[in-house]
Amino acid sequence: MARDKGIKSSLEKKLQDPRIKSMYLKEVEKLFKGAKGDPSHDKDLQKLHDTFGTSQFKKHAKSYIKKYGLPDDWGALILLLDLEGETQVVIDAMEKLVEISKDLTGPERKGLRSKIRTLSLTTKDVVIAEVAEEILAEI
Repeated sequence: MARDKGIKSSLEKKLQDPRIKSMYLKEVEKLFKGAKGDPSHDKDLQKLHDTFGTSQFKKHAKSYIKKYGLPDDWGALILLLDLEGETQVVIDAMEKLVEISKDLTGPERKGLRSKIRTLSLTTKDVVIAEVAEEILAEI
Protein backbone atom coordinates (compact mmCIF):
# COMPACT_ATOMS: atom_id res chain seq x y z
CA MET A 1 0.00 0.00 0.00
CA ALA A 2 1.58 3.24 -1.13
CA ARG A 3 1.63 6.16 1.27
CA ASP A 4 0.33 9.52 0.12
CA LYS A 5 3.26 11.96 -0.10
CA GLY A 6 1.15 14.76 1.36
CA ILE A 7 0.36 12.88 4.59
CA LYS A 8 2.98 12.96 7.35
CA SER A 9 3.19 10.45 10.14
CA SER A 10 2.66 11.66 13.68
CA LEU A 11 6.40 11.18 14.34
CA GLU A 12 7.32 13.35 11.36
CA LYS A 13 4.98 16.06 12.62
CA LYS A 14 6.45 15.94 16.13
CA LEU A 15 10.01 16.07 14.80
CA GLN A 16 9.28 19.42 13.21
CA ASP A 17 9.43 20.87 16.75
CA PRO A 18 13.16 21.60 17.33
CA ARG A 19 12.91 20.80 21.05
CA ILE A 20 11.35 17.39 20.47
CA LYS A 21 13.75 16.68 17.60
CA SER A 22 16.70 17.47 19.88
CA MET A 23 15.40 15.14 22.61
CA TYR A 24 14.80 12.40 20.05
CA LEU A 25 18.31 12.71 18.62
CA LYS A 26 19.85 12.53 22.12
CA GLU A 27 18.00 9.29 22.78
CA VAL A 28 19.10 7.82 19.45
CA GLU A 29 22.70 8.84 20.21
CA LYS A 30 22.53 7.00 23.55
CA LEU A 31 21.55 3.83 21.72
CA PHE A 32 24.60 4.04 19.47
CA LYS A 33 26.93 4.77 22.39
CA GLY A 34 26.03 1.53 24.10
CA ALA A 35 27.26 1.41 27.70
CA LYS A 36 28.86 4.85 27.28
CA GLY A 37 25.37 6.28 26.84
CA ASP A 38 24.34 5.06 30.29
CA PRO A 39 24.05 7.78 32.98
CA SER A 40 26.54 5.93 35.21
CA HIS A 41 29.21 6.38 32.55
CA ASP A 42 29.72 10.06 33.35
CA LYS A 43 30.14 9.25 37.05
CA ASP A 44 32.64 6.50 36.28
CA LEU A 45 34.57 8.78 33.93
CA GLN A 46 34.69 11.49 36.60
CA LYS A 47 35.91 8.92 39.14
CA LEU A 48 38.72 8.05 36.75
CA HIS A 49 39.77 11.70 36.66
CA ASP A 50 39.34 12.16 40.42
CA THR A 51 41.46 9.15 41.38
CA PHE A 52 44.39 9.99 39.10
CA GLY A 53 47.57 10.14 41.16
CA THR A 54 46.12 8.00 43.94
CA SER A 55 46.48 4.33 44.76
CA GLN A 56 42.91 3.81 43.53
CA PHE A 57 43.57 4.99 39.97
CA LYS A 58 44.68 1.67 38.52
CA LYS A 59 41.69 -0.13 40.04
CA HIS A 60 39.24 2.42 38.64
CA ALA A 61 40.96 2.52 35.26
CA LYS A 62 40.76 -1.25 34.87
CA SER A 63 37.13 -1.26 35.99
CA TYR A 64 36.23 1.53 33.57
CA ILE A 65 37.95 -0.18 30.64
CA LYS A 66 36.34 -3.52 31.43
CA LYS A 67 32.89 -1.92 31.52
CA TYR A 68 33.15 0.66 28.71
CA GLY A 69 36.33 0.04 26.76
CA LEU A 70 38.79 2.88 26.19
CA PRO A 71 37.39 6.32 26.93
CA ASP A 72 36.64 8.74 24.11
CA ASP A 73 37.63 11.63 26.36
CA TRP A 74 41.00 13.20 25.45
CA GLY A 75 41.82 13.97 29.09
CA ALA A 76 41.05 10.45 30.30
CA LEU A 77 43.14 8.90 27.52
CA ILE A 78 46.10 11.10 28.52
CA LEU A 79 45.72 9.83 32.10
CA LEU A 80 45.85 6.23 30.92
CA LEU A 81 49.34 6.81 29.52
CA ASP A 82 50.58 6.77 33.12
CA LEU A 83 49.01 3.40 33.91
CA GLU A 84 51.92 1.23 35.02
CA GLY A 85 51.87 -2.49 34.36
CA GLU A 86 49.16 -2.26 31.70
CA THR A 87 51.19 -2.31 28.49
CA GLN A 88 48.34 -2.97 26.07
CA VAL A 89 46.09 -0.32 27.62
CA VAL A 90 48.84 2.31 27.33
CA ILE A 91 49.56 1.35 23.71
CA ASP A 92 45.86 1.39 22.81
CA ALA A 93 45.45 4.79 24.51
CA MET A 94 48.43 6.20 22.58
CA GLU A 95 47.03 4.96 19.29
CA LYS A 96 43.57 6.34 20.00
CA LEU A 97 45.06 9.70 21.00
CA VAL A 98 46.98 9.84 17.73
CA GLU A 99 43.78 9.11 15.82
CA ILE A 100 41.87 11.81 17.70
CA SER A 101 44.73 14.29 17.32
CA LYS A 102 44.28 14.37 13.54
CA ASP A 103 41.25 16.60 14.12
CA LEU A 104 42.93 18.86 16.69
CA THR A 105 44.81 22.14 16.58
CA GLY A 106 48.59 22.55 16.57
CA PRO A 107 49.07 23.18 20.31
CA GLU A 108 47.08 20.08 21.29
CA ARG A 109 49.02 17.92 18.84
CA LYS A 110 52.27 19.42 20.12
CA GLY A 111 51.21 18.56 23.68
CA LEU A 112 50.51 14.98 22.69
CA ARG A 113 53.85 14.70 20.94
CA SER A 114 55.57 16.02 24.06
CA LYS A 115 53.68 13.58 26.31
CA ILE A 116 54.55 10.59 24.11
CA ARG A 117 58.20 11.70 23.89
CA THR A 118 58.36 11.92 27.69
CA LEU A 119 56.71 8.52 27.99
CA SER A 120 59.20 6.98 25.56
CA LEU A 121 62.09 8.31 27.65
CA THR A 122 60.78 7.54 31.12
CA THR A 123 58.88 4.25 30.85
CA LYS A 124 60.45 1.10 32.18
CA ASP A 125 58.38 -0.95 29.74
CA VAL A 126 60.45 -1.65 26.63
CA VAL A 127 57.40 -2.39 24.47
CA ILE A 128 55.73 0.91 25.37
CA ALA A 129 58.98 2.76 24.66
CA GLU A 130 59.28 1.13 21.22
CA VAL A 131 55.67 1.86 20.29
CA ALA A 132 56.02 5.45 21.52
CA GLU A 133 59.10 5.89 19.33
CA GLU A 134 57.21 4.49 16.32
CA ILE A 135 54.32 6.86 16.96
CA LEU A 136 56.69 9.81 17.28
CA ALA A 137 58.14 8.95 13.90
CA GLU A 138 54.62 9.00 12.40
CA ILE A 139 53.29 12.24 13.85
